[in-house]
Parts: sequence; structure tokens; C-alpha cells
Amino acid sequence: MPKFIKVKCNGPNKHINEIDLDKALGTSVVLRGGPEVQQSAVQAGSVPERLVLNCQFCTEGKVILTRDMIEENL
Repeated sequence: MPKFIKVKCNGPNKHINEIDLDKALGTSVVLRGGPEVQQSAVQAGSVPERLVLNCQFCTEGKVILTRDMIEENL
């Protein structure tokens, strides 16, 4: 079941973005001639220090997720 977290962007309007942690932390590994394998950064044991994503509603805002925010919502 996906976990969602609501975070405000740092743009002028402070839009509230709903972020799917599974998609944000997921990585894709593609092997030549083989299928694409999805792996979560949490399962790999390497939660990044921070993630910077684009705002879903504006072009000038960024959504910043820190390791503390991610870990408290897992």
C-alpha cells in the first residue's frame, strides 16, 4: 500500500503536494537484454539525505523532503 506525505512547495503560493513515498524513493535498474527491476531505496538501506522534487502545481516551486521527514512517515 503506497504511503503519501503532504509537503508544501517553496514557491510563492506554497502549494500542498501529495508525494507517494514509494515512487519518490524507488529506483529502476535496467539490465541489457533483461526486464526492468524496481527497487526501493528503503529496502536497499540507503535513504537519501534529501530529495528535491518539482512542485505539481507551479513551475517555480520545489518540494524538499529530508531524511527525517521520510523516516518518520515510513
